[in-house]
Amino acid sequence: MAASASYTTTVQYPIWIDDDKIYCDEAKLKDHLTDELNYNGNDAAKITEQINENIENGLLYFWRPAAMFMSTDAITALLHSIEHNQLLHLLSYQNWDGNTALHCCAVNKRNEVIKFILDSVGEQECYQLLNIKEMWTQTPLHELCVKGDTESVRLILNHVNQDMRYSLLQMTSEYGTTPLHSAPPNDPTDLMKVIHESVTQSQWINLLQMKGCSAQTALQNAVYWNEQSSIDTIRDSVNDEEWIQLLSTPLPEYNQ
Repeated sequence: MAASASYTTTVQYPIWIDDDKIYCDEAKLKDHLTDELNYNGNDAAKITEQINENIENGLLYFWRPAAMFMSTDAITALLHSIEHNQLLHLLSYQNWDGNTALHCCAVNKRNEVIKFILDSVGEQECYQLLNIKEMWTQTPLHELCVKGDTESVRLILNHVNQDMRYSLLQMTSEYGTTPLHSAPPNDPTDLMKVIHESVTQSQWINLLQMKGCSAQTALQNAVYWNEQSSIDTIRDSVNDEEWIQLLSTPLPEYNQ
């Protein structure tokens, strides 16, 4: 999208947002990529072209094709090329189905881009971005757990403090599903270990006692799916008293 003639503020960055529209100064972006990011002229031109193709979609449709088709270099160059307060606007903008940059990158398992985004903002801003829910009320952490992306789940949890971690792990979708419940049923054990390591023991017990969309706890869900490795992982993570406490959680009425 060409620079807006009505945009009167002095533009210091190659990419900017005005009235929820995204603009790019192509010449300035090429210079930025060449001088600040040490790209050669040909690479700078190619990345500028790739960025511009996605900018033509406008903010509403920007992140899904960006996460699917743009190279990591192009996305990081884009994020380097925008002022910080506008960067937050770009990262928190939700498309028609509520997905943000982090949602789209989580769905497409763009681990390097997720890391770059998290490194680009402060802890509170990171927490703010991770709290955003899409149309089906899932956070980026839910999406990563659904994908079984243990590496990115650990990355996200390490970017926020203890209280923020616990808050993110308690967040539920409209069906009551937490990130722990969202783990794939075939092999959620590594994900469980990462979540356990990120919280206190009392918080872990509370997470294990939360009930998901089927009104089952994580342990009850593992028993239902006959996931012995998950059952063993939960058993190894608690003491005898806590284990009895988990076993004593009432089953949903239809399972009794």
